[in-house]
Amino acid sequence: MKDKILVDTSVWIEYFRDKREIVEIIDDMLLQGRIYITGLIIAELLQGVKTEKERGMLERYIDSIPTVSCDDKDWIGVGKLSFKLRRDGKTIPMSDVLIAYLAIKNDMMIFSFDGHFKMIDGVKLFDHIAV
Repeated sequence: MKDKILVDTSVWIEYFRDKREIVEIIDDMLLQGRIYITGLIIAELLQGVKTEKERGMLERYIDSIPTVSCDDKDWIGVGKLSFKLRRDGKTIPMSDVLIAYLAIKNDMMIFSFDGHFKMIDGVKLFDHIAV
């Protein structure tokens, strides 16, 4: 099976804005069973909805996407990774450190438009242009 892909909030926003190229990629990868999401990304998406109708639609849609969970031991790993990044002079938002950590731990690629992930050793980025 091809690599699993953890899709970041920045990509989901473009998907829900109906950006054709992104919709095609995500829909294809969903059919292949390669797309995953995590609780933080779900929360970020729900935070940005404008209406109850949007919220309901988003919740129904997200229920069908497999999730990557995060437990207490993962938070320790996230803290250690963030410490290492800061020690190396890289200040990255904790949300992105969490996503990167989960992707590395679960041997997943990250699909994101956020440049922070390029700064984290061990992160494999999904190249949507090569698709």
